[in-house]
Amino acid sequence: MFLSIDTFSDNFGVAIIKDNKVLVIREYLKPKPFSEVLMPEIQDIFNKLKIEPSRLKGVIVNQGLGSNTGLRVGLITAKTLAYSLNINLYYFRTLDVMVYKYRHFCGNVVAVLNIGKSNVAYKINENESVVTSFEEFKNQFEKKENSLIIEKNLNLDWNNCISLKTSLCVDGGFYALERDLKADPFLLEPIYHE
Repeated sequence: MFLSIDTFSDNFGVAIIKDNKVLVIREYLKPKPFSEVLMPEIQDIFNKLKIEPSRLKGVIVNQGLGSNTGLRVGLITAKTLAYSLNINLYYFRTLDVMVYKYRHFCGNVVAVLNIGKSNVAYKINENESVVTSFEEFKNQFEKKENSLIIEKNLNLDWNNCISLKTSLCVDGGFYALERDLKADPFLLEPIYHE
């Protein structure tokens, strides 16, 4: 059984994954600071499922890109649980999972995040991430055929665009487990955007 945590944006999510199935998922549109919500939500999930944290085989967390405060809270919680329970820590990255979520699209999948100061970070399929100005991104992708744009915090109304409105805790959990993306709790650091 695995606990998956995503606090990269205003959509906070926690899921329990067991045997390639989602037992529970909780998602919120930032009701309070994550630091006030995350541990009580995790404890409530354990209580409602009548499971002890010691039954976890691992904790999965979003490493980023994302907001400084949100990522820090998620990572500190995941690292603390992994270390204190002596279980594996797994990680995933925001843009990788945004692409993964739509991997069955029969064209290019482009994941893009607003990173502030009129800049965006984007990734096409399995290629490396790129940081550029929003205008340059718009010129390159607004009318690009055979491409699906998955955006967060840009509010694009393009025909080829989907706005991400949920957390990535479920897809990120499966992504990290499929790829066995383990990390040392002492070495895993968040990837921030400004």
